Amino acid sequence: MDAFKEFEMADNVRVTRECAVKDLDKALGAAIQAHLAEYQMAEIESSTLMCCETVSTQKKKSVFGGSEKAIQAVLLTKKMLVWAEKISGKTTSAGSAKLDQIDMRDYESTAMFDVISDSGVNITGRYTDSKQTGQLFIALDDGPAGKKFRELLREAIKSFKE
Repeated sequence: MDAFKEFEMADNVRVTRECAVKDLDKALGAAIQAHLAEYQMAEIESSTLMCCETVSTQKKKSVFGGSEKAIQAVLLTKKMLVWAEKISGKTTSAGSAKLDQIDMRDYESTAMFDVISDSGVNITGRYTDSKQTGQLFIALDDGPAGKKFRELLREAIKSFKE
């Protein structure tokens, strides 16, 4: 398991760690398990290529005095990408997509990076629970776990589409 490494953007401190699914934040793990059960994908957990969790904390306080904290978990298999997100401990959601239904782009290579500097990947395509396409931002730091996940995801998408 990679040690935590802080990645500081203009307004955020971001930490990505590689972990087992059982070691995810409890709410994120439960959201992923519920999503997998709902879409009858419980068996994919055994084919995990990588699982990681990213904690992003705003350095600046919000208008109401608190700083926002977001935790995101991602699970990658040879055929699927599964994610869950919890924002400020309140809202937890999960989703998934087949790798042949999505494309990945490094956020740093987008025009938005010049407006809002950040680190991670944009996922565009069709998700399991939708007939329409959408876009998802997966926050990743520039440490070993973030780099490893990025490369594994890129290779898994490429391999599954060939």
